[in-house]
Amino acid sequence: MGCPQPWELAFIPYGDQFFLQQEHHIVLVFLDPIKSHFRQFVINLMTLNHYLKHHRRSKKMESLTKNRQSRETIAKMVEQYFTPLKMEHFHELTEGYFNMAYEIHLSDGKELILKIAPPKETRVMTYERNIMFSEVEAMGMAAHAGGIPVPEVLGYDDSCTICGSPYFFMEKLEGKSLHSVKDGLTPEQIESIYAETGRINRKINAISCPTFGYPGQREFQGEEWYPVFRRMMEAGVKDAEQGNVDLKIPVDEMRRCLDRDRHVFDEVREPKLVHWDCWDGNIFVRSGRVTGIIDWERSIWGDPLMEVGFRTYSDNICFQRGYGMGSLTESQERRALWYDVYLMLLVALECEYRKYETMDTYDYATQQLVKQFGKIRKNLTCRHF
Repeated sequence: MGCPQPWELAFIPYGDQFFLQQEHHIVLVFLDPIKSHFRQFVINLMTLNHYLKHHRRSKKMESLTKNRQSRETIAKMVEQYFTPLKMEHFHELTEGYFNMAYEIHLSDGKELILKIAPPKETRVMTYERNIMFSEVEAMGMAAHAGGIPVPEVLGYDDSCTICGSPYFFMEKLEGKSLHSVKDGLTPEQIESIYAETGRINRKINAISCPTFGYPGQREFQGEEWYPVFRRMMEAGVKDAEQGNVDLKIPVDEMRRCLDRDRHVFDEVREPKLVHWDCWDGNIFVRSGRVTGIIDWERSIWGDPLMEVGFRTYSDNICFQRGYGMGSLTESQERRALWYDVYLMLLVALECEYRKYETMDTYDYATQQLVKQFGKIRKNLTCRHF
């Protein structure tokens, strides 16, 4: 491809490697610290995309919040709930981003899942405080409602006497995450799974809640939705300030725009159970069917339009068709945009609070944040002038 000039290249960092892009080609560069030289390979952009996709999928998801425990400690947890059975062996589950998760094999052949909250001293975002309580609470509500494929909670201990953090056991679902098997499915199977997920999500959102807000934090609860959502947004902004995270949007203007749009939130009069994290990694499937929904820790008592399937930057038509949602009203579209902004605001903080290995998540989230807030700002200007 010739010898490119420095200004013709895009520098793309990736862990201990980096990529240089020139038009439609990629130079994949590996740093060899032992031999102190570079080995370069020019590969087709499509090949690089394939490499990145599968390399990232195979990597263990490292996060500062993951609370690994010794075999002895895990054995004590098992003993507390499953005596006289013993733990035969266990292994770490690596797809999650926040809690520690293990697959446990008992002496009678039964398999189950153990989830452990971060250490008490770990700095987390405001909305992540006490979210293991939120998860167990939400799973119980879904199980009680019936017709929702949710794992059974087999034991929950928040005494912090064994490992210093809350933990719980749940049944192991059949199948694998949609994220891990999606490449092997046909488009028709994927569409069917999303439609089925939409139907399940509608059942989740039919569950009434006692109040609006975070289930595990009374200071973020209330009888009216807008004041609660406003406090949630403000908490995210404060987390950004404390972590010195540049959100790349004018925060004061965002506050003013949100207050101007208060009326669109007044339509939300009854708090509903919102899973809020129903992405491919949390949808378990087998033989083209949904076997369960996992990771309820980010559940909120709020507006169903917060669900992942209603994010305007992804527009999952199959999910929405299965859910039974037609075209959104102007007010619903407006709220959906604000929920985009809220979600991306929090995602933008993850690299700082969890110390991911790359800044990819931050870059993606801030790009979306700028884009979605730009739509809100533009629409407000059109309406007021």
